[in-house]
Amino acid sequence: MTVLDQAKDVFRKEANAILSLIDRVNEDFIRAVTLLQSCTGKVIVTGIGKSGIISQKIASTLSCSGTPALFLHPAEGIHGDIGMVSKNDVVIAVSNSGETDELLKILPVIKRLGIKLIVVTGNPESLLSKSGDAVLDIGVQEEACPLGLIPTTSTAAAMAMGDALALALLERRGFKEEDFAALHPGGALGRKLLLRVEDVMHVREALPLVSEHDPMKVALIEMTSKRLGVTGVVTEQGELAGIITDGDLRRGLERERLRKKHLQRRHCR
Repeated sequence: MTVLDQAKDVFRKEANAILSLIDRVNEDFIRAVTLLQSCTGKVIVTGIGKSGIISQKIASTLSCSGTPALFLHPAEGIHGDIGMVSKNDVVIAVSNSGETDELLKILPVIKRLGIKLIVVTGNPESLLSKSGDAVLDIGVQEEACPLGLIPTTSTAAAMAMGDALALALLERRGFKEEDFAALHPGGALGRKLLLRVEDVMHVREALPLVSEHDPMKVALIEMTSKRLGVTGVVTEQGELAGIITDGDLRRGLERERLRKKHLQRRHCR
């Protein structure tokens, strides 16, 4: 195959893997969404290797859509980080094989605390699946990798299942644009929906003001010291009479320079 044929083959296999999930979304998916919606703590997403990277993405997607979520590295979990898990949490475990040692080792703690477990796996008959309260099957027929070794279609399917969980949960919680903006104050949508004039305006001592009777030198010092490139001009009654910008000042100075230059030429003649 050519390079382009190889790329198209990868797209086709990954797309088919995701489309195959449609017929496998069942009561377990509804149960998983219900468990997440009723969670009074936080959602802990765990996995290792490529599944760990997918788990981080799922946790991030849940968090940005209104569901507090954290990623737990299972290898770190068995060395103390399992302490982040409390009895009011829900755990999502991602493992294509369902037999990952590190995940199986933290199962006793999860069960001892009575925590609900959602398993995202390509092997519904695995040991991990048998411990799950909801099992989401993401099994694929083949990886896009020509060697059949590198997780590709399986990770695409896991990512899509995580997105489906997060967005179904978003709908059931009535999550709106305003809620998204509140969690993304630095983004364009956050600024569009949340930013108000009062958030950026300058008031009181921070507001550059001069009297209309002040010399231009005072206006220059005021606009420079307040670093806004502008100063308001007020009357004796405190009413705004106008503004002076640094552009106005530059243009005024330039006109004065040209006027003096013109006078000098006339004088020389």
